[in-house]
Amino acid sequence: MNKTLVVYVAVVALAACGKKNDAPAPAPAPAPAPKTVEPAKKPPEAPSPDPKLVERGAYVAKLAGCAVCHTAIGPTGPDFEHAYGGGLEMPDTFGTWRTPNITPDKSTGIGSWTDDQIAAAIREGVRPDGKKLFPIMPYANYNRMTDDDVKALVAFLHTVKPVERVVAPNKDLKMAPMDMPKPANQPDAADDPVKHGEYLASLMLCSHCHFSPDPKTFAPAGPDKMFSGGLAMQLPMMGTGTLYSRNITSDKDTGIGKWTAEQIAATIKTMTKPDGKMISGPMLFLQGQWSQLEDKDIQAVAAYIHQLPAVKNKVPDSTFKPNARPPGPTGPGPTGPMIPESRARPAKDAPVEKK
Repeated sequence: MNKTLVVYVAVVALAACGKKNDAPAPAPAPAPAPKTVEPAKKPPEAPSPDPKLVERGAYVAKLAGCAVCHTAIGPTGPDFEHAYGGGLEMPDTFGTWRTPNITPDKSTGIGSWTDDQIAAAIREGVRPDGKKLFPIMPYANYNRMTDDDVKALVAFLHTVKPVERVVAPNKDLKMAPMDMPKPANQPDAADDPVKHGEYLASLMLCSHCHFSPDPKTFAPAGPDKMFSGGLAMQLPMMGTGTLYSRNITSDKDTGIGKWTAEQIAATIKTMTKPDGKMISGPMLFLQGQWSQLEDKDIQAVAAYIHQLPAVKNKVPDSTFKPNARPPGPTGPGPTGPMIPESRARPAKDAPVEKK
């Protein structure tokens, strides 16, 4: 009987195994869905500058004469093709100075500077590394520039064509850097011709050349000497001898007190004095830009100059003799007139333009 039971159990076990093997195999797991590869995102493009802001900045640059100093002079005159690329070299009584590259080139210009850093250099004379600029850069005048105008000027400089050009830094100039206060952002009273003219005259650097210097420091001899003239300038690139800036106060004997406001305005625009003689010296470089200023702005500057308090200061007679006749207002480029070939001083290093 035991034998029969063992056989029965074995048969039942085999039957069970057979039923299990006969069951359908489980369905294979579904293949994972293919992953969607999204294309790499492009970095966001820099926002386009406000055209009106850039337009105002270009106008401020004309007022301030930025291109006049920051454009090199080549064999045929200013190198307008590489405007703002620096390299102008000027021997002076306090040393030979060179103007830096202020184009947006990142390696040799100011392309890696922030807007605030550019503004600080313009109005406070401080580089991004904290070093102070020599006051041949007229930041004492530009300190008066409003926040809106410096913002516009910086926006314009960002649009200038980059120029790859290394300019040797200025060293050992016999002039001390100046400590400037934070800009006060005093509004430009555009509705008041005299106050508006005062603002514009600061940007146009009238007091930067027409002051009476302290012979030891080259700084203005006093607050009443800002427009009384007498600054001695040697300009070998333009001529021989010494040129003295004119007293432009209202003193009738030693200044321009006999000039009318209209005559002052005409002189600013045309560089021709009431007696028909053309102005000599660095003001000529500004003619191309200042001749493009709005008449109301030129008239405002003239109104301000015309009312300056009289300061009696007899300026020495200039011994300056130009190398050639003064340039005419016919040349192309951001600074307007071309400089005659006989006045030009070739730049030492030819700029390398980035493609």
